[in-house]
Amino acid sequence: MTTTSTLPPCPKHLRERRGRHFVIVGGGRTGAASARLLVREGARVTVVDDGASDAVLAGLQKHGLDTGSVTVVAGGIDAAVVASADVVVLSPGVPRAHAAIAPIVGRTPIVNELEVGLAVLTRDGADLAAVCIQGITGTNGKSTTTTMAGAIATAKDPHAFVGGNLGLPLCAAVADGLTVGTASAPRLLVVELSSYQLETLTWFPVHAGTITNLTPDHVDRYPDVDAYYAAKARLFGLVTGGVSLNAADPQSRSSLWPALPGGRATCHFDVSGDTPGVEISKGVAGLALTVRHAGVTRTLTVDNPFIVGHHNRQNAAAAVALAVLCGLDDATILAGLKAYGGIAHRLERVGIHRGVTWWNDSKATNVDASVIALRSFERGVHLILGGTGKGAPYAPLVEAARGRVARVYLIGQDAPTIRAAFAHEPGIALVESGTLEQACRDADAVAVAGEHVVLSPACASFDQFRDYTHRGAVFRDCFKAAVAASGASS
Repeated sequence: MTTTSTLPPCPKHLRERRGRHFVIVGGGRTGAASARLLVREGARVTVVDDGASDAVLAGLQKHGLDTGSVTVVAGGIDAAVVASADVVVLSPGVPRAHAAIAPIVGRTPIVNELEVGLAVLTRDGADLAAVCIQGITGTNGKSTTTTMAGAIATAKDPHAFVGGNLGLPLCAAVADGLTVGTASAPRLLVVELSSYQLETLTWFPVHAGTITNLTPDHVDRYPDVDAYYAAKARLFGLVTGGVSLNAADPQSRSSLWPALPGGRATCHFDVSGDTPGVEISKGVAGLALTVRHAGVTRTLTVDNPFIVGHHNRQNAAAAVALAVLCGLDDATILAGLKAYGGIAHRLERVGIHRGVTWWNDSKATNVDASVIALRSFERGVHLILGGTGKGAPYAPLVEAARGRVARVYLIGQDAPTIRAAFAHEPGIALVESGTLEQACRDADAVAVAGEHVVLSPACASFDQFRDYTHRGAVFRDCFKAAVAASGASS
């Protein structure tokens, strides 16, 4: 496995923890994990959150924090408490422009949970060469790519860390006993990074980083799409080893390729011709990935039914590129991809009922994600759309649906806007379902064998659900209810 020769030193504000006042903004899972680890390190910890006191305390305790060991300030993010901090650990969900945060920007160190976890894990950077970090971001596909890269990493290192924005906070893993490896066999850390996390990360040396693709998203957080793309490009400032970009993504080519850091190895994916990188093709026994890197060319054949659609083939190619940049061998890569079992809520096959396959793509919270999912099907799709819209036009989704979608079932807050977008598509019937449960009943009543019921809502979930995982869980329950009502087996 390759390692980097020069690694950045751990900043003083992360090294000095004992007796220092850390204010953690946000009492969710990452906030609780940060607090738990910092208390163990002897820091004075205050957690601030805008939720109700009882709910915040219950949430912190649910995530393993002894709330008697910290000060909890609920009911709002108190600017005076934030200003009293030696270091602020900022939840990704809270922007730096927040009224309580903006006054301390540039005056008080603002860090990310990942940096706290890495500082403790590596003994303030002394053992940094004994970890190898893969950093994964992008608009769509980053969770799937992280899961695939994690499967490959685990095939090499059974104790590899897989998490970040995807789920498990690094602080929680470190508090629960995660250790480093050695300089010759580093512990593998596979980390999904959101644009929100990248806003605050300054010390998180990424050996191999990828940006899966770029499409407009989070226009409610950023002043314009270019600012969102720039947040993704902050990954480059963390990379100490190699970079992999999507060679087939026009927006990545225009926004990211000019910003590629010099002196970094590259192994881009979805390349064509004789271009170095990872090329995607269809092999006799499944997916074929031809790797051209460091003067060596070889083809890896992957037979895995969970790698469905070209977008998932791209995700697999990105995961392979990261593994190559980290020096992992072909046998490890193939073992990992063979072990990949899909990702919950991302084109997840729920089951087959009366010959109709149900797919949970609740994680498709924007138009582009749903377009990508639709391209995995040829025809016979019963598509459930709607929720909290993000302001992006639905025209690309209408185009992708043409010839593939039989009916669209409208739910949630943005249903009128979606209805207007599809109004002039005579080949697609529109059904006003209102709720996800009713949409599933409506689709089950008319779908026939060989067709597909697909929840790929192209919207956020917060109008009717806690989050996209809650929405996906309800969809699974609807499938079970349909099976039970007919007395059939799935």
